[in-house]
Amino acid sequence: MGEEDDGKNTDVDATSNAGNGGGSKAGSRSNLAGSKFNLAGSKGNLAGSKGNLAGSHGNLAGSRVGSIRNLAAPKAGGGGGGGGGGGGGGGGGGMSGDGPANAVVFENTYKLKPDKKFASGAVKAIIEETLAKHLTKVKYDADKVPDLCKTISNDIVAAIKKLELDRYKIVVDVHIGEFKGQGIKVASRAVWDTSTDSYASASFKNATMFAVAMAFGCYYE
Repeated sequence: MGEEDDGKNTDVDATSNAGNGGGSKAGSRSNLAGSKFNLAGSKGNLAGSKGNLAGSHGNLAGSRVGSIRNLAAPKAGGGGGGGGGGGGGGGGGGMSGDGPANAVVFENTYKLKPDKKFASGAVKAIIEETLAKHLTKVKYDADKVPDLCKTISNDIVAAIKKLELDRYKIVVDVHIGEFKGQGIKVASRAVWDTSTDSYASASFKNATMFAVAMAFGCYYE
């Protein structure tokens, strides 16, 4: 009886081991299939992320095109009126404006230095010529001085612009006073780039007045 019991136990153990081996293989295959499924899901998520990125680029491009079109298109004007009967009527109107029909959008040039620098010598000659033209035969009149300063300043700016100093901002300062033998000094101070910016000045006087004009050229990056 003891030997029969041992045989039965051996059969049970062998069957149990076979069952455990089969279960382990099935579990491994199931885990492998799950890993492949997770990998496929990861690839799908990656493809979705790339799709979202492409959509973001598309939206950005569309926004840029839309902004340029909105800038180029004239502002829509609206206006309307309304009337009512009985108790009364009211009217309403919208804002209207004439925008540029073909607006030009400029890209950055990234130019930090001018192609043609401010020529102090040429500008000084312009100032001297303009002062002499406007003041040679003029007597000092305090009431006329403000308008005279504006006229001289505008003429100097217009003459300097003919030098075609691209991307330069031109600032002109003109002082006119009554001349009675006194001395006068006119000074200026500025913070600028000495490699691109400069100035020119000239003075004029006759029997009744003196004038000092200064022109500044500042390169605009």
